[in-house]
Amino acid sequence: MFEKWINLEKQFNEGALSRRQLLAKAMKLGMSTAAAYAFVGAVENPSSPLSSAGIGSAEAADGKKLDCVMITIQRAGDLGPVDAMIRGLNRGAEELNYNVRVVEALQGEYQGALEASAAEKPDLILGLFPPMADPLERAARQFPDIHFANLVGIVPDGVPNLKSVWHAGQDGTFLSGALAGMVSTEKLVGVESDTLGVVLAVENGEQHGYLAGYQQGFKTTNKNGKIIHNVIGGNSPFEDPVKAAQLAGVLKERGAGIIGTSGGKSQHGVLGAAARGGYIALGMDNDQCLQYPDTCLASVLVFLDRWVYDVMNEVRTSSFKPGHHYVGLPDGALDICPFNDADHKLGSTLPKVVVDTIANLRSQVLSRAIKVSGTPEL
Repeated sequence: MFEKWINLEKQFNEGALSRRQLLAKAMKLGMSTAAAYAFVGAVENPSSPLSSAGIGSAEAADGKKLDCVMITIQRAGDLGPVDAMIRGLNRGAEELNYNVRVVEALQGEYQGALEASAAEKPDLILGLFPPMADPLERAARQFPDIHFANLVGIVPDGVPNLKSVWHAGQDGTFLSGALAGMVSTEKLVGVESDTLGVVLAVENGEQHGYLAGYQQGFKTTNKNGKIIHNVIGGNSPFEDPVKAAQLAGVLKERGAGIIGTSGGKSQHGVLGAAARGGYIALGMDNDQCLQYPDTCLASVLVFLDRWVYDVMNEVRTSSFKPGHHYVGLPDGALDICPFNDADHKLGSTLPKVVVDTIANLRSQVLSRAIKVSGTPEL
């Protein structure tokens, strides 16, 4: 396992290779220049931290209770983004002294759900996901005394009681893709392919960003590798694990040994089918390595619960920041899971130099020395 990488590390430590020779040999094994320098850094300083960045929290608030309504167009119980944001809502209720309520709105009912909720005069209304952007803008203009926020969405600047938060998801998938590239290079954990597959929910900016990160990360550590993808689509693209599993099977048939995913509840179809499908999976949103320990190599953590909590705290502290906010790994909005600790079955088997290489790449993304594009190759 990883004999090539470990042999290079050993030769360098024994003085048989200079730093320049180590760099050259790493590039010959299929690494990009950035990844090769990260590998050299891992060999020279084998102690790179790999931990979630985190966002500061507020103290529990006193004073009058505030009211917050969360309107989601995807149902709760997805073990993913919606459940994470509800956790943040409940945390805000407890620590920031809010009454909270969750509304599940069907397509065609978004505006009506917003206006009905606004008629109750809450302090804050949170609308989840991109299709809520236009209804939220209309409601914000109609009800100027209520704060509105679109989480995982984009609203225009210039409306003083309206904000949105969108994330550079490619920062996270770049790292998990880079890890997949190293695994595929050495055919670890049963992987016998140089092809990475990706199952997306829909064709939109968020999902394309994830794909772009997977592509760039994989090619960073496996220049000769191949990336293929497909799209769930249909009426319930984020709530169709059966179709997601079928599409993962198609990617496996086309040669994918590792399959990444993004898509709310649907992605559990990809993760759940990995064992019988004969591939290794990459998780998304929460740490799905803990849910699928035998088949999930690493997960991108998107701290959606913190996004919700932070907006609730802005309203509580009269520090609401309107307009659009684009956040990524350097902002603590997302990260890669600590895939190498004892709780991660597959990741804990990896040589330290591999973990440190990914940690060094992460440091470069954090410092913005590496800027991951959100535009995929289609």
